[in-house]
Formats: sequence, C-alpha cells, structure tokens
Amino acid sequence: MFYDLVPLDEAVYRAVIAFPAAGVDRLADEVGWPAAVIAASLDRLADTGLVHPGPDGAVIASPPELVLGPRLARSREQLRRSEELLAQFAEIYHREMAPARGHDLVELIDGPESVAHRLLQLEYSAQRTIRAFQSGANQAIPTADTFEESTGHDLSERRGQDEADALERVRHHPVTGVVYRIVVDTAFLQEPAATRALQKRLEEGAQVRVADEPLRKIAVADDATAMVQISDHASVMLRWPLAALAGELFEAVWASARPFVVKGTGLDPMDRQILQLMLAGLTDQALAHQLGTSARTVQRRLRALMETTGATTRMQLGWHAYRRGWV
Repeated sequence: MFYDLVPLDEAVYRAVIAFPAAGVDRLADEVGWPAAVIAASLDRLADTGLVHPGPDGAVIASPPELVLGPRLARSREQLRRSEELLAQFAEIYHREMAPARGHDLVELIDGPESVAHRLLQLEYSAQRTIRAFQSGANQAIPTADTFEESTGHDLSERRGQDEADALERVRHHPVTGVVYRIVVDTAFLQEPAATRALQKRLEEGAQVRVADEPLRKIAVADDATAMVQISDHASVMLRWPLAALAGELFEAVWASARPFVVKGTGLDPMDRQILQLMLAGLTDQALAHQLGTSARTVQRRLRALMETTGATTRMQLGWHAYRRGWV
C-alpha cells in the first residue's frame, strides 16, 4: 500500500473494513495471525490514519480516499520533480561533457537488428518531437512495423518475409504526446504498404509531407539524438549538438515539401490518393498496387478528373490539382 506498511497491514485493513466494529481478537481470527501481531499491525495503520479506536475496544476504518489521496498526490508531485531534475541533469551532463568527449558524439550502429532496436530506443527517448525522412526499401524494420516493441527474433522473421519493405512507420506517441512529422519521397511511396501505413499515421495525428527529391533516411528525437542511415545495414547515431544539424536539415526539406493528404477539399478520397501518388511519379501499375485496385480503374478515374478540370495531359491535371487545393 505504502512504503511504511507491510503486506500484512493490507490484509488487516481489509478485515477492519469487512468486519465493522470488530476487536483485535475477532480480527486475529479472521486474518489468521496471533492477536499480538494484529495489534502491532493496527498500530501502524493508526499511525497512517487508516484506522482509529472505537467504543468497547472496536477498531474503525477511516475512508481510504481521505487518508491516502493527499499522500498519493504528494508522491506524484515528488516523482514529477524527480523526472524534471533527471532531465535537467542529463542535459547539463551531455552539454558539459561533449567538448571533452567528442568521440561520443558519433556512434556506428552495424546490422539490421541493432539498427532496429536503436531506432526504437530513439523513439521512446523523445520528449517533444520525432522528425524523420522515409525513403525506399529497408533491411531493418518493415513499413508496417516500425517503432513497434519487438525482439531481434521477431525482426529477423519479418525481414525474411519482406526484404523490400521500407524503413519508417510513424505513429503518435500515446503516453508522452510526442508529435511526429515525417517527409517521404517517391521511393518510399512505391513500397507495397506505404500508402496504408501513412494513412494510419495520419489518422493517429502524425503530419506527413512528400518531397520530390530522393531522401536519405534520418530520424531525429527532439534535437538531442539523431539516426542517419549510411547503408542498407548500418546507421550512425548523432548526439547533441550534431543532432541539431540533422534537425535543421529536416526543417529545410519540410518547408519545401507538399502535404501528403489535404482534407476538406470535397474530392473523393481515392481520387485524392491517386493524384498524390501520380504527382509522386508512380506508374499506373504501382499506383494501383498501392490502392489495392487495377491499373484500368486508376486510368478511368484519372480520365474523369481530366474531364472535370478540362486538362488534356496529366501534367495539366497536376497543375489544376495544385490550383484547386486537391493536393
């Protein structure tokens, strides 16, 4: 119950509640311990205010919410202050130690399983934001499974099932309220599960944009830590202040990228997705595969959009789509 009570005290308090106005002997019979042991337990409970003496040797239980509520509130406040101090001390430590230990600013992570686990650690270390570039096929974590708590064995099995899946799956952090922003490129959008995964991330609160130029995979937690992929099987971890440079790079690309989905346009959701993927450079066949339909259906819907806008080419259709706010 609390640090100054022992497990027996909980059993005794439950008995006091269950048998109102019972004395020490009756409580000893119910709990199954000697009367002297029960009396000592009642003394500890009385010290906390959970019980008090009644008439004729009876023991009366106090309302637990009135006694324990304030103590819980104080404990929560102490924990919150301890967490704040930990964060402050960690920031000061890494800032002050960085000049003397420059080699600790960069760490090589080799092997898909090591990269996957360090990516998970980076995500759950974030306090404010996760910013990431997503691009192309990846050997570490499939598109639909990134940032999921997994064992190395699980990762090996999934990697064997789908070697072509892409790196990042971004989801809203439910505990700390971390905000996710992600930029994807054409290579990522061509991955089989990309559109479905990004749509789910959008529904969970992530912000997603599309860049026309190829991207190198990075993930930045606040400005404290960043992971940069340098090959299919290796990445480097950057710590502050180098991680802040990765964050500045992200912001520059984010500013010029276009939103992945624009809501409230009045356009059919599938037509909007078709336009998004068409502008990203996907072929009709790849686009149809992403949306789970046929290339003929994609072509039919594109022709209908061209008729609606009066466009004679897909380039003109893209221009009209930008002008009307469809993408």
